[in-house]
Amino acid sequence: MTPKTKRHLTAAAVWAARIAVGVTFIISGWAKAIDPWGFLLKVNEYIAAWGYVLPRELVLAPSIALSCVEFCTGILIAVGALKRTSVWTAAAMMAFMLPLTVYIAMYNPVSDCGCFGDFIVISNAATLAKNIVLTGLIVFLILYNRRVAGLYAAPIQWLVITASLAYPLLLSLTGFNVQPLVDFRPYKVGTPLFAETAQDTPDTYYIYERDGERRQFGLSELPDSSWTFVDMVGEELSAPEAGFEIRDNDGNAINDELADATPALFLIVPHPDMSFLSYTHYVNTIAERADSLGITTIGVAGTSGDALGKWAELMRPRFEIYSAEDTSLKQLARGDAALVFVDDDGIIRWKRSLASVGGSMENPTEVEPIDDGRLNAYILAAYAAIMAIIYMLSLSPKILRLFARRKEKNM
Repeated sequence: MTPKTKRHLTAAAVWAARIAVGVTFIISGWAKAIDPWGFLLKVNEYIAAWGYVLPRELVLAPSIALSCVEFCTGILIAVGALKRTSVWTAAAMMAFMLPLTVYIAMYNPVSDCGCFGDFIVISNAATLAKNIVLTGLIVFLILYNRRVAGLYAAPIQWLVITASLAYPLLLSLTGFNVQPLVDFRPYKVGTPLFAETAQDTPDTYYIYERDGERRQFGLSELPDSSWTFVDMVGEELSAPEAGFEIRDNDGNAINDELADATPALFLIVPHPDMSFLSYTHYVNTIAERADSLGITTIGVAGTSGDALGKWAELMRPRFEIYSAEDTSLKQLARGDAALVFVDDDGIIRWKRSLASVGGSMENPTEVEPIDDGRLNAYILAAYAAIMAIIYMLSLSPKILRLFARRKEKNM
C-alpha cells in the first residue's frame, strides 16, 4: 500500500467516524433541546430511582446546558472543527455515560435511557451497544482526528461554536416556556384528544412508586398523585390506544360527555399545588372570554379525591375541574400548567403553556399553534444559512487574516 493510498484510507475512516459520532451527538442533543420538559422528567426519573429528590431549578439548568453542549460537540466533530477539544469533550461525556448505561442495562432502574428523548426510544441493551460503539469510534478519533483537515478554518471556528450553542438554547427556551417546537408525543396538534379507550387486560400493569415501595396497578385502579409512575409491563399500549381518560369526582370516566362539549379549552395542571393559585384570576378571566364565544373551559388536574377538592376550593374556578392520570397530562402538554384548545370535531388545534398565552388572549380560535414543526423549520433553516455563511467566510483569505490578526492582538 502506497503512502498516498494509506493517507486517503485514513482520511476516509476519520470522516466516517466523524459523521457517525457527530450525527449521534447532534440527534441526541437536538432531541433533548427540543423538549426540555421531557428531558427534565427523564433526569428526575433517574434521580428518583436512586432515592433522591432535587429541586427542579437545580436540575433544569444543567439539563439544558447538557443538551446544548451535546449538540455543539456533535456539530464540531461532524465538521472537523476543534479537532482535539471536541473529541475529548465527547470522550468525557462517554466516560460518564458508558458506566451509567452498563448499570441501566443490568438493573433497569428506568424503562429507557432517554438518550434521544421521545424522538427515538431504544431499549437499555441497545443503548449500551450504541455507547460501546461510540466509545470505540471516539478512541479512534483521539488517535487520528488531527491528521485530517476539517471544513472550517481555525480562525473562524469560534463562530461555529457560537451558532451551534445558540440554536439548541433557543429550542430549549421555547420548548420550556411555551411548548416543544416539534411534538413527538401521542397527542399532537391535528390529532383527536379522545381516542377510543382500550379495555384493561390482565396482562397489562402500571408500576407506581411511593416512599421506596413499588406496586402494580391495572388501568382501572390507578393510584392517586402521591404515587409516581415508573413503568408499564405486559402488553405495550401507545397512549392514543390506552386513551386519555378523564374522571369526575366519583371516579367515573366522562370522555364521551366531554367530547360532546367541544369546542373546549382544557386547562391542564399535572401537579396542582399552592403556587398555581396566583393564576386563579387570570384563568377565570380566560374562561369568561371563552364562554362568551361559546367555548367550554374544562380543568383537568393530576390528582383526585379530597386533594382535588381542597385545591379546587382554594382556586374557586368558574368552570368544572376533573381528574386524570398525571403521566397522561404530561404527555398531552408540557409545563406546570397549559391550555389545550380542541375544536368542534374534537381535534387538538393548539397547545401552549399558561404563562405564554398572555392576558391579551381574546379568542382561543385565533391562537396559532407553536408545536406543528413550522417554526422549527424556520429556525433550522436560519441556523443552516448561518453555518453556510460561516463556511463561505472561511474560504476568504482576507477574512481569515482579519480574524487571525484580531486573535494575535488579544493574546
